[in-house]
Amino acid sequence: MKTPIPVLMLVFTLCSPVLAQDSQQDPSDAGSSEKEPESRPPLIAEGTLVVDIEGTMVKHGQKPLWLFQMDPLPNIPPSEQQTFVLLPCRLLEEMERKADSMMPVPARFSLSGEVLNYGNENWLLPQHVEWITDHANRDEPDQIPDELNEATETVDVVNSDGDTTRDQADSIADIVADLQASVGPLRRSVDAGDSVEPVNGPSEGRLLVSRRGRLGRGRTGAWMFVLDSDTTGLADPSLILLPSRKTAELEHYGGYGWLGRPMLISGEVFVYRGRHFIRPTAWKMVRERPNLIR
Repeated sequence: MKTPIPVLMLVFTLCSPVLAQDSQQDPSDAGSSEKEPESRPPLIAEGTLVVDIEGTMVKHGQKPLWLFQMDPLPNIPPSEQQTFVLLPCRLLEEMERKADSMMPVPARFSLSGEVLNYGNENWLLPQHVEWITDHANRDEPDQIPDELNEATETVDVVNSDGDTTRDQADSIADIVADLQASVGPLRRSVDAGDSVEPVNGPSEGRLLVSRRGRLGRGRTGAWMFVLDSDTTGLADPSLILLPSRKTAELEHYGGYGWLGRPMLISGEVFVYRGRHFIRPTAWKMVRERPNLIR
């Protein structure tokens, strides 16, 4: 039986372009298949308290926010190093003043506070802040005065064997350098005790319990809680909702027609640059019922 060589050659000729196309992979497809999803820092559970974390305070590149970048931790990739968005409060004002005084050198702080979650980001509400600085440069004398030279350079030291030896006294600069090295960098609290800009309304730290008001939107789109007038007829300023899971819940209900309707809210008040903020902890809708008694 004769092999149909012409037929085989024809089939190979027709299939060779297709095989060549399959063997040549598109560079874009290869890059997309090999590209791994970018890793990001893990989301910390809301309500977690962080204590004495050290890092640098930097500005957000695209938004008017301040970020707190923790110092690099060993065995953790750079893309997974934790970064917090600082929430507005009186302590943040003090941190800004320290950061401005250190420009262009980044300011380093030690923070303690509570972590909140909003928009897949870790937000940090500072509760205690310490400014990490180096020791001040002082002009220490390099030589000991003549009247003290003999007293300081002839110090008798008794060792463990009972022998008496002469100890060469160190200079004052060496003693100061040794003390600074043993103490480490200085930590100074940034809490000045009051707000940089005096404001009217509830002070920072005040707790509102079941305060009646209405949910609204500001001119820039921020979610706000407009307080109703109290029994004395005085109206407190509006409160901007701090980012948190409770705020996300309020935004959800606000989009379903609850915007502008009466409700009760509880939370803690914070002050930043003359504006009032609230971290909502509980809220409840008020259902108004008409009076049927005539």
